[in-house]
Amino acid sequence: MSPWLIAQNTVVNAANFLAQAEGGAPAASSGGSGGGSGPGAASGGLLNIGMIVVMFAVFYFLVMRPQSKRAKEHTAFLTNLKPNDRVVLRSGIFGKLVSIDGDGAKVEIADRVVIRVFKSQIAGAESQAAEVVESGQGR
Repeated sequence: MSPWLIAQNTVVNAANFLAQAEGGAPAASSGGSGGGSGPGAASGGLLNIGMIVVMFAVFYFLVMRPQSKRAKEHTAFLTNLKPNDRVVLRSGIFGKLVSIDGDGAKVEIADRVVIRVFKSQIAGAESQAAEVVESGQGR
């Protein structure tokens, strides 16, 4: 399910909960049995809030947490770079790190062919090239 659909369903559920809390009809039909002020209306609203919390938790543990972990590992890798390290750039170019200056780096890609790149464009070590490509960091 796309993030936009999840967001849309979340908004509809929140609107239904608010409408039920005020004693009105639901804002939009989401396949339920309709609104109302019966004894099940309050528990239905709590169920909606519970589902929102569960969806956020799943999204956090499946998407946000692994991505931030990968970003921290990549930042640590970039801070530990030193000249003569063999690296792979995000564009797929292999080379040897010549120097590092601030946000940039110079990479030798062939004999006497040195290019200047942003440090953030270094995807990983050459020895881990297959892992870098498979993990998606090279994109």
